[in-house]
Amino acid sequence: MQNLNKLHIKEEQTANNWLKENGITNRLFNEVQVFQLQAYKTATNILKHNVELLKNGEYEQLISYCKAILNSKQRNSITKRNTYQILNIGTRINRQLFRQYRKIK
Repeated sequence: MQNLNKLHIKEEQTANNWLKENGITNRLFNEVQVFQLQAYKTATNILKHNVELLKNGEYEQLISYCKAILNSKQRNSITKRNTYQILNIGTRINRQLFRQYRKIK
């Protein structure tokens, strides 16, 4: 029983570390809907690693989305349309990265 408890604690720490690496706090994870979390993760990863691939206005759109997710009052005003716009930007960036990777090989 004690080994099971230690395993549970270790798994929980691993999950919390992964969330922290992706810019998600435990409170945010519990309060936000799944599709909003996916868009937030996409936005933070693009802002960390691929800012140079963004088009005009997309940088501001990603920044404002991240700020809105972190603010509980603004979070309620985020629509599915806003979220899908962020996910579409992420899809476009992933396609560009794949094309670049394919050219390298």
